[in-house]
Amino acid sequence: MNLPEKKIPLNLLSGVFFSVLLIVGFYFGFDSRGVLSDRNLVIGEPVAEGIIAVHDFSVPYSQSELEEMGSEVERTIPVFLSRDRQAGINSSERIRDLILLATEDEDLAQYFGQRVASLYTTGIIDLEALRLVYQGSRAVTDNGPAENISELFTLAEARDGIRLDLERRGVLREKIPIILDLIVPDLAIDPQGREDAAREHIANLPVIKREFCTGEEILPPGGLFTEEISRYWDAMVISPVGAQGIVEHNIAKTGLAALLLLLGFLHMWKAQNSFSFSISDVFLLFTIWGFTMGLTILLFRSGVRELSVFSFTMLGASLTSVFFDSRRRKKTTNYAWFLTAIFAAMFALTSPHPMATFLMGFIPACFVSAAIKDLSDSGTSLALILGMVSSIIVYWLLAAAGSSGSMQFSFSVWIALLGLPLVITGTVKVISHPLELLFQVATARTYERLGNDDHPLREQLRREARGTYSHSLLVADLASSAAEALGADEKLAKLGGIFHDIGKVVNPEMFIENISNPDENNPHLFMSPTESARIIIDHVCNGVELAGKHKLPADIRDVIEQHHGDTSARFFLEKARRETPPGGELDEAAFHYNGPRPQSIEAALVMLADSVSSAVKGLGSDADSEQKAAVISRIIQEKADEGQFDECKLVGSMRTRVAHVFMDVLSKNDYERVKDYPHGK
Repeated sequence: MNLPEKKIPLNLLSGVFFSVLLIVGFYFGFDSRGVLSDRNLVIGEPVAEGIIAVHDFSVPYSQSELEEMGSEVERTIPVFLSRDRQAGINSSERIRDLILLATEDEDLAQYFGQRVASLYTTGIIDLEALRLVYQGSRAVTDNGPAENISELFTLAEARDGIRLDLERRGVLREKIPIILDLIVPDLAIDPQGREDAAREHIANLPVIKREFCTGEEILPPGGLFTEEISRYWDAMVISPVGAQGIVEHNIAKTGLAALLLLLGFLHMWKAQNSFSFSISDVFLLFTIWGFTMGLTILLFRSGVRELSVFSFTMLGASLTSVFFDSRRRKKTTNYAWFLTAIFAAMFALTSPHPMATFLMGFIPACFVSAAIKDLSDSGTSLALILGMVSSIIVYWLLAAAGSSGSMQFSFSVWIALLGLPLVITGTVKVISHPLELLFQVATARTYERLGNDDHPLREQLRREARGTYSHSLLVADLASSAAEALGADEKLAKLGGIFHDIGKVVNPEMFIENISNPDENNPHLFMSPTESARIIIDHVCNGVELAGKHKLPADIRDVIEQHHGDTSARFFLEKARRETPPGGELDEAAFHYNGPRPQSIEAALVMLADSVSSAVKGLGSDADSEQKAAVISRIIQEKADEGQFDECKLVGSMRTRVAHVFMDVLSKNDYERVKDYPHGK
């Protein structure tokens, strides 16, 4: 039984195909087409059914509104000032010279020169002249940032300050007016700068007063048809958009939905290092969310206005959590939460109340999916309670915040708030097992059942091949520990380790770990290397057949099939080479497993754990840590060199981490030496 050599292209094609189907379904399921009815609307009268935008359109400002906005802009433009820096220098120098001449006190002259110069660092303006042309409070100097005029020195303030200082220092009174006349403004009004700024601001004024999107409420039911509403109605009726505009709106809306789906697809594809998607996984994932979208379309078209903010994202999130998040560690955002955000945003694109639709679709779904993950009775009950409580709280908060998407708590709203969580949790509980059988994808409950010691296949292995069973427990311990460290699916790795050699129950006496006194009772001593290799290699095919017969999940069957990749039964291959006479031909392909190579990290970890456990046991109980570490490193490197990890993304840093984990696990166990243990592999 062989699967295609490469799954990734097939997974990619399947994902793209189903994404296209979802997008097509989204386009036709949420079509915004409609016609404008012939309605006689009278200003001042109520419109019982309200008015809804049937296509995208905009309402322009009138000419009078534009002129009024322009006037308001002109009033808000600050005055522009230009600074004459030479004026300040000249004034301070002339005042210094004049005071020196009048007093012959060089220090005093220097003091007033610096004092006047400091005034000019801020700027001096003739406020009286400014107020003749500008009554505002803001000014821009030399195209710098706007500042308050009160922060500038006025000419009167500057002269009063210097006059008081001159009198206090005993300068001749008759000289003071002459000195004060030398203080002149260095800031002059720049009318052209203000005109240019006003012109630029007016040019950037919006010409559209308001925009309406398809489905947006223009007038609520029973609202009055006012002059303003009449203006909106006229803009919608005379808009040249028509049917073409609706098509463009649908295309734009669907394009955004496609972008959201693409982001979700890329995120999950990138996250495959912690979870491997099979073809069944892809089918199941798109079935879940396709069903979710179909139910949401029916809900949106129910005609009950109060249900316009509800969706079935809770169902998609719960099933995603049950079938996917329950099988991976929380190293990144849950798939359920991520996809819920994607689809809640998609549904919000079609709603006249996008924010309310998004929050109602996203928040309760996250609570329910997190609680129902393991499908236990307690988890399902908790999910039901959380779904109801969170839905009521979110809806109430939206209503309290004044959201137009959260109406009063009517009978329909209560049915949705309490009924949807009840129906969805019950549906998930009922359909999970049929979906599991249909798509051959396991849930947490399946893993729990398989983990029990009383599973028939596990009991058969323990009864008929005790040595293999002991070996499988060790492989499971090693693989699950490594998976936990890497953030992979430790449950799958553990169960894969337990069942990986289940095919050996067909011929248990042919495997060295099940033979007592192998020096004398080893059947391979009396067989050709080719026949021995065939029996050893067949345990993989036998294991896959047994797994299918006992309905083991597809991902566990994949681990069984891939745990040897396309490696060789090395011991018997070397034996055959030694026994082949010079010049003879040897079909080495008969000594290689049929593969495929590991397609998932979990399968690769089982492969490594299988080889490492055998090799370390072969070292004996007296082997030290350095010997074990050397064997582990050699095996990991050999598998990497053979290309066994090329298709599962087990990169170098991850392999290093695996080696450390294997050493930690092996150091906690004491293994009995099994003579010539590699014979059985």
